[in-house]
Formats: sequence, structure tokens, C-alpha cells
Amino acid sequence: MRQDSVVRVDKRVEDTAMVWPHLLVIEFIAAMLWSIGLFVISAAFNAPLQDHQTPDCTPNPSKAPWYLLNLQELLLHMDKGLAGVVVPTLWLVFMATIPYIDRSREGVGIWFTSKNGLRITIFAAAYATLLCFSLILLDAFLKAHGYIEFASEYFPGGKQLLPNYVIPIVIMIGLSVLLVIIVQRIWDANTREWMIAIFTGFISVYLVLTVVGTSMRGPGMDLFTPWSVPATSQCYAPHG
Repeated sequence: MRQDSVVRVDKRVEDTAMVWPHLLVIEFIAAMLWSIGLFVISAAFNAPLQDHQTPDCTPNPSKAPWYLLNLQELLLHMDKGLAGVVVPTLWLVFMATIPYIDRSREGVGIWFTSKNGLRITIFAAAYATLLCFSLILLDAFLKAHGYIEFASEYFPGGKQLLPNYVIPIVIMIGLSVLLVIIVQRIWDANTREWMIAIFTGFISVYLVLTVVGTSMRGPGMDLFTPWSVPATSQCYAPHG
């Protein structure tokens, strides 16, 4: 029986990496090193646990777990529904569509795809990190100097529409589009490369929001330097 449609590949055994022992040994070593590292950290540092909950001692502020502090930080800069539902949902949908947008097989399995990809990754990380941190500081400065009151007085719907919807949406879309334009102009980026830029920018913003929410937000969710954040729980024993 003829097998004209079957393509036979002559592959030598020495070109094959076996699951055992090549992969499983590396995974076992990595798991052991990770476990030893956790053991050393847990033995050297006490867990940052607070006292038992009591109605006489409410933390200020009550923070979410660290992996959700990026969303809690985002809530401070725009409408709650926009920050907590719309933005995360749109980003998850966008990530799901990436394989359909970038259908090229070129550079698959190669870190950053190309030298251009590495340059674009570094630039996008710096771009997103600096802009995100600068916008957080600018927002805190403007609110401390009466920006909300000024917008409420001189713009229709200024107290809600401008700071909670218009400005955040314009900034998020505008800076993302600007990033794509920059990498296309400077490095003549193809679809894969500008997608790398967008994804790198997202990761950088995620990390900045997490660090700020974890280490720079104190009582009242006010902004502090990491080394001067006051205690969030200040409770005193009752006098008797």
C-alpha cells in the first residue's frame, strides 16, 4: 500500500531530549532549590501577621492580598467599575486574541523573537514603568492641590466624568497607541514585535501598581516613601 501522503523524517536518537532523565531531573532540582529557599526564608523571617481581628482595632487602610493590590491601586485613579471590571476584562480578552492577531510562525520558541525584540522589550519596560509611576505621583499632586474641586466647578460633570472616566481612558489608550507608534517608527516593528511591546508594558504597569500598593500606601491610602510608611494598625490597650 502506497503512503505518498506520509512524510518520514530521519531523526537520530542523539538529537532527541528525553523526558526522563533530561527534563524531570531539571524540574526536580528546581523544585528542591525552591523548597530549600522557602524553608530558609521562613526560618529567618517571621511571617508578617497582625493581631487577631477586633472591632476596636480596624487597620487603616484595609489592604487586599498583595496579588490584588494592583487592582486596589487602580481603583484610586478611576471609576471602581472601570478599574475592577472593565479594564481587567478587556485585557484578558486582548491576551486571548493575541494568537489570532500574530499568526506568524517566524521566531517561534526564540526569546524575544529577534534582536529588535529584545531592544523593544527593554524600551517598553522602561517606558511603561516611568510613565506609570509618574502618573501616580501626578495624580496624587493634583488631587492634593484641589484638582477635583477645580474640575467640578469649571467642567460639566467634572467631579465624576473627567477624573473617573475621560482622563483614565484617554491616557490608557493614548499611551498604548503611542508605544506602538514609537516602536514602529524607531525599529520598524512587525506585528510580533509591537505585540511584545504591549505585553511588556502591561507586565511593567502590573508590577508598578503592585509595588506602589504594597510598599507606598499608608493610612488613608495616602502616598508615602517606602521607608516612611506609618503603621496601618495603631491600637492601644484600654486603660483601666
